Amino acid sequence: MTSPGLDRERDAFRQSADGKTPRPPLTLVTRERLHSALDLGVGSPLTMVIAPAGTGKTVLLSDWVTRRRRTGEPVVWVPGQSPGSLQGFLERVDGAEGSQMLDPIVVDDAHLLPASTVAALARVLQEAPHALRLLLATRYDLPLPISELEIRGMALTLRSRDLRFNDAEATELVQAHAEHATADDISLVQEKTAGWAAALVLAARTLQASGDVVWPLANQRPVLDLLLGETLNTLDERVLAMLLSTFAASSLTGQLAAVLSGDSEAGSMLEDLAGSGLLVTAYADETASNPLYRYHPLLVELLRRRIATNAEDRQLVVTAQHRSALYYESHGDSEAALRSALDADDVGLVDRILLGHGPALLAAGEAELVEAAFDALPAGYVDQHPHLFGVRGLLRRVTGDVAGAVQDAASADELANESAPEVQADAVLLRLWESRYGWHDVHVAIERARSLLTRAVLGPERLAWLLIELAAAETWADELDAALSHLDEALVTARMAGHRQLIAGGLAYRAVVQHVRGQVQSAAQSAQAAIDAGGARGLPPEYAVRAQVVLGFAAVSELELDTACAYLQQVAAADVAGSDTVVAGLRAMLRAVLLVERGRLSEALTELTSDPVAAGPLPTFLSRDLALLRSWLATLLGDKTTVDAQLTVLERTGNATEAELIRAMTSMVQEDVQTALKLIEAGLEHADIYPPLASAAASFRTVLLDRTGDDPAAEAALVDTLNRVTPQRMLHVLTSAGDEPAFLDRLRRHVTGPNPHPFAAAALEKLSDYQSGWSQAGGMTPLGRTRPDANVPPPRRLDAVVNGARIRLTAREAEVLDQLALGSSYAEVAQALFITENTVKTHLISLYRKLGVDKRSAALRTARTVGLL
Repeated sequence: MTSPGLDRERDAFRQSADGKTPRPPLTLVTRERLHSALDLGVGSPLTMVIAPAGTGKTVLLSDWVTRRRRTGEPVVWVPGQSPGSLQGFLERVDGAEGSQMLDPIVVDDAHLLPASTVAALARVLQEAPHALRLLLATRYDLPLPISELEIRGMALTLRSRDLRFNDAEATELVQAHAEHATADDISLVQEKTAGWAAALVLAARTLQASGDVVWPLANQRPVLDLLLGETLNTLDERVLAMLLSTFAASSLTGQLAAVLSGDSEAGSMLEDLAGSGLLVTAYADETASNPLYRYHPLLVELLRRRIATNAEDRQLVVTAQHRSALYYESHGDSEAALRSALDADDVGLVDRILLGHGPALLAAGEAELVEAAFDALPAGYVDQHPHLFGVRGLLRRVTGDVAGAVQDAASADELANESAPEVQADAVLLRLWESRYGWHDVHVAIERARSLLTRAVLGPERLAWLLIELAAAETWADELDAALSHLDEALVTARMAGHRQLIAGGLAYRAVVQHVRGQVQSAAQSAQAAIDAGGARGLPPEYAVRAQVVLGFAAVSELELDTACAYLQQVAAADVAGSDTVVAGLRAMLRAVLLVERGRLSEALTELTSDPVAAGPLPTFLSRDLALLRSWLATLLGDKTTVDAQLTVLERTGNATEAELIRAMTSMVQEDVQTALKLIEAGLEHADIYPPLASAAASFRTVLLDRTGDDPAAEAALVDTLNRVTPQRMLHVLTSAGDEPAFLDRLRRHVTGPNPHPFAAAALEKLSDYQSGWSQAGGMTPLGRTRPDANVPPPRRLDAVVNGARIRLTAREAEVLDQLALGSSYAEVAQALFITENTVKTHLISLYRKLGVDKRSAALRTARTVGLL
């Protein structure tokens, strides 16, 4: 029985797998002995077919799969160059107990799988081998536990020697291509090719064309080069011209082959070549009328060598690449268009594609391709064609050449007013980027962008990027409503263009805006959607870091601290986090929050000592969030002076309502309960209060009402608190109240009552299992300081978790530890506890061992960190 989540992942994987399975050639020789071996192999977790190119792996597997499907036995076919969601499925299988993928998974060209996917395969085969039935065809051994599985009878490996054609199979194959071949001809071919599939086919075709087996042994060229060359010489000139015009494409349809070659019969030629098995494979599902064709690497290599030594053939390829660039450009594939333009060595075409599609390619993560295009331009070309300054500036920005980007921004700006809309847009894009670092006035950049949007018609990719950059600048300028509006517009535009990276960018920036508005889970949904939109290629660092920091805060909100720490590590590793003030500020706050929750209050204080490096004033929301966090930490430490200073910051930055509510929440230390309640009630009346802070204040109100004995009012306040935290699952804001036994008791009674709140049980479960590190480290909230039993010393803690293991001190070890903390010598400890110095040393040895240290200072430091002092 599998989980619904795994079932969904399995279905998604099946759908993402390439539905186009290779068609077996018409000249097929079915190899029953190998079919039987494969049938036997897929009864076990792993079957490997390991052999070099040209040994017939794909033909064998396509024939075997076709036969199984005819008998109603499903098989999933996955090409190694585009494995779809195979890795995601493997990761889910790895963590799902007792799961199974009953359908065999055939991975052709498995040597092309990403290293991360191979690692996931190895992990599943080691930890849950019976969960899968894999059949991998590869040119070389992969880092998988093959030997271990073979010893356990759970793997089968077929190698080159197994795939060699025996005499009977070779006779059938040669006769399929050369019907007049004699027994002596076949014997000679088999002797010279040693049963190698590709060589057999090529030799047979040479024999069919020449009537003789030509084998000049004195020629030192590799046998396959010879055979391929001989075979190409027997092809019709039109067929050869078509192959030379199209071999650069990784895969192609008959229609695309006709476009590239200029020959309307190209599709029929491909069909004939695939049918005869001449190193061209047709991929199609059973209902497909337009198969995809792929050339065997051996054929591609020979054609590549041919154009290197033949000027006429080279010109044929150049002409085809020029046609290819125009074709791909007209079909919206700018990446393929630029690659073809570079192969065509057409400077004008490269220029045009760079201007029209360069920003879209950069946004899609194709910086290397765009850089190669600029490198291909003649020296000084951009200076003579200044319309490319903007695109080059964007390239330099993406690749980290800040000085070059700023220089190009200035050059592009000088020409912007009298240039095409695309050139103006690139200049504005660069100015918006500069404005976020204080190198350009943010309000001027925003107005220029808005003006351009009202009067210029831009392509969808450039428009989407401009809207995202505009929203980023508006977020910096505290124009959050405008930022959200432009991000929504950017997402619509990017989705119309089908540009995954720009979709991800819009979602990542929207996640930040939602986060600063206190919409924690909405922000997390946008952030996760951004990561999903990035797909297998992933997100540019600028987008990824925003999604990760938002997901980190969302994990904190749900009290999933380990998950939050994992996101923080990803954010900390990103270079962009240190140069972008917003991200740097959010990262510092996420780290500080986690330090506080782990009880490392002094480190958190150090983290929050200074503002993130910024070229100008911090955005209001960043000042607000930093002030709120600093005041919270100061409250835990009992530092009223710092709390008052942060309230002043809040008031100065336009967050007076938040300052008023914090003042109300901390007033209970000086005021009586009723006065504190009135102040909190007054603060909660503000409709525009920051939601997390309002929810925390509501939980304080619940505890105070409980202390007054007004049970109905306390119950109503609890429901109000739950109503506030439920939509965004803001459990973290309840930890101060959750540290109060009275709050948890009321929540328990509510859960077992006649009409419990829908979120009450989940909140109770999380808060009951949660122990705040700040409380164990001595931090105390206003609720804790004013608790009726606050003056009663808490019982001495004797247990703690050190280095992942729970330890427990004896009462005497605890007394020795206390004396160490007072700075006592061994003799003084012995005198204070009425024991001998040797006994003191014995207790110290045990104490140091439990704490994992070897000296006094380390013991005291560790004991304080884990709450034993």
